Amino acid sequence: MKKENEAKNLVQFRLTGTPDGNLLVSFYHLDVFNEQAVNWHIAGLLVENKLGARVLYEGNLSNNMAYQPAISNLLERVEVYVNCVRIEKVN
Repeated sequence: MKKENEAKNLVQFRLTGTPDGNLLVSFYHLDVFNEQAVNWHIAGLLVENKLGARVLYEGNLSNNMAYQPAISNLLERVEVYVNCVRIEKVN
């Protein structure tokens, strides 16, 4: 994958007590402005075996339907520009 498509501004939070258990929510910025480029980033993660069954969602913030109120509340605490989110189950 091209270097300009690597994640930047990574900010992570833990959510506990959700219906899916404990979650790790990672916000990040990709220097891309279209869904196709985000999909290429996610495809690269799949190829590198960095996505699995524990990942509930990864992609553009605008497309996320999982835990919308919680994600919105967390976004208020993010001080850097982000346009993507990854939600995954953790122990």
